[in-house]
Amino acid sequence: MAPSRIPAICLGLGLAICLVWFTVQLSLRSPHNLLAQATDLLGGLHDQTSALDETMSNGTDRPLVLYAYAESNAGRADLAFFVHNGLHRRADFVFIFNGPTNATDMVPADLPNVRVVQRKNTCFDLGAFGEVLRTDDLWKRYKRFITMNASIRGPFVPLYSSACWTDIFLNRVTERTKLVGLSLNCGPRPHVQSMIWATDSVGMAILLDPELAHSVGRTDSFANRKSPVGLTPCYSDWRAAVHAEIGTTELIQSQGYDVDVLMTAYQGHGGKHGKHGRKATKAYCDTLDEIADPFTLQGYFGSNIHPYETVFAKANRDIDLPLLEHLTLWHMNMNHTAWNMCGS
Repeated sequence: MAPSRIPAICLGLGLAICLVWFTVQLSLRSPHNLLAQATDLLGGLHDQTSALDETMSNGTDRPLVLYAYAESNAGRADLAFFVHNGLHRRADFVFIFNGPTNATDMVPADLPNVRVVQRKNTCFDLGAFGEVLRTDDLWKRYKRFITMNASIRGPFVPLYSSACWTDIFLNRVTERTKLVGLSLNCGPRPHVQSMIWATDSVGMAILLDPELAHSVGRTDSFANRKSPVGLTPCYSDWRAAVHAEIGTTELIQSQGYDVDVLMTAYQGHGGKHGKHGRKATKAYCDTLDEIADPFTLQGYFGSNIHPYETVFAKANRDIDLPLLEHLTLWHMNMNHTAWNMCGS
């Protein structure tokens, strides 16, 4: 990034931070208070161009982060927090807005590494990611990827850590591991939950391969064995999308690779015996009684996952709301954001 562009970029991010801080304050106190138009706040950045047009090169080491949003009160607060705490110079960000919304005004789209895509609310998150990544072969210009949606709030990086949140996920993607997330849901079959996934070009090639989309061939309560998985299809209903989320872990494993998650319980049950991949997954799932999804109220061994454990919190399930609200306000007031920690 050219040094002469940094002041303008910082100005743009500062304006956006002021806007989203105000939005979070309102949304936490009144969920029905929607964002006012803020085009004038971002108007000073009209001379900036998008890094996706100007600075991308084939196979760049800069990660590509895709953020999917559909209008909701909880999602609006999550987006505001992410813009404040998650944006940084060392990655390119594409915000995908599915369906009508004015939340696009919350995103500093004139920053050189930020782009906004507006589309109809079709295909669910996985299909939307695939559509954007395939357009003009965008995915082929990158080596590392994060896909995420507005059902989670974060990143929450504790004060004692200087880690960049994207590195926390992407550093766990290895020659052996090609899908990394927050958490593992053991039902109906073990799978990395899709609110955030990290992978590399090898993993993304698997997820975007239309021939592999039908290769898993498993029937569950959501869809039959002929239903596709991965990021290639446009999913027509919620059940098909959930089936795809579940089957994508199996898709990665079917190609000889492992998956990984940040949950301490997963690492503790598998890692203490030196287990990896499917053995670690089995060791973790064998410890559970009835609750397979850790992001349910007291569904994590009688407790709840702390955001410092997984970097992001599942914010749309009314889990430990006092903690989530206080952490949100405290982190909004701290100068401990990705913009400061991730470098240039």
